[in-house]
Amino acid sequence: MKTTVAIIGAGPAGLSAAYLLSKNDVEVMVVEADPLYVGGISRTVTYKGFHFDIGGHRFFSKSKAVEELWTEILPNDMLHRPRSSRIYYGGKFFTYPLKPFEALIKLGIFQSILCVLSWLKARLFPVRNPRNFEEWVSSQFGRRLFNTFLRATPKKYGA
Repeated sequence: MKTTVAIIGAGPAGLSAAYLLSKNDVEVMVVEADPLYVGGISRTVTYKGFHFDIGGHRFFSKSKAVEELWTEILPNDMLHRPRSSRIYYGGKFFTYPLKPFEALIKLGIFQSILCVLSWLKARLFPVRNPRNFEEWVSSQFGRRLFNTFLRATPKKYGA
């Protein structure tokens, strides 16, 4: 019996799945909403001779198998660059992933104390089986750091 797999989206995940399935002789159909481009938000478009990145093009994985797959797919196109990510909060840049001492210094003494207390509470009463990203981060680092740096719309304290 011949199996056909439909993959929705021609971003990195969809294209990787299609590639691996086709290597194993599985018939694949990739469905993409964009009539011109593949790559999802990890693509570059050209407009009037200028190149624009639609989304983040940084690739980072701790998985050797994933690294090897992308090296196989893009043997000459993978550029290695140092990683430098920052969060802009309260008029200051914070290194990401957060460095605890830097964050505590830049947040100020009062906010830092509240973050440490929130972290201690999370250590004493962790979420045993986190069901989502918010619960996992809050359980690891405290709800206050999650609300300050990682919530889609940061919670305003004291308001």
